[in-house]
Amino acid sequence: MTDIEKTEKEIAVLQKKLELLKEMEKHKTPCEEAFKKVFNHYPNEKDFREGIWFGFEKGYNASKEDCKVEEPKPMDEVVNMLVKKYQYQKLYNRVRDQLGYSIDCCDEIVDLVEDWLPKEQNASGSQNVNTELLVEGFNDCVRKMREMLR
Repeated sequence: MTDIEKTEKEIAVLQKKLELLKEMEKHKTPCEEAFKKVFNHYPNEKDFREGIWFGFEKGYNASKEDCKVEEPKPMDEVVNMLVKKYQYQKLYNRVRDQLGYSIDCCDEIVDLVEDWLPKEQNASGSQNVNTELLVEGFNDCVRKMREMLR
């Protein structure tokens, strides 16, 4: 192999390294992208010297570890869907069983829904003001729902 061929191969290797370095420079990590959003530039030599990048990177990585949000499990979604369906089914069954299949009178349905609503609660004997206020709010809500039926 001549010196020229050797030099050509070295140049080819260096060109590949150069292309790889250029490609690596284009690719930014999610942390570098976040840095740019905060500081309006990618981390540079000055940021490394002054420790800005080091602190930012440490905080970024810590936030990713501590703040993992768990997606709801599919089973939870199924349970929630079944509970909703059960509530609707309960009311439907009550209407069907008590009024039969021919529902002609609106008053009968309203009476049935009114019976289905929860009963008012009593906070007498409670020495907790918050409990009394919560019960009062609950009762007020139930009364308003009953009023809206008529």
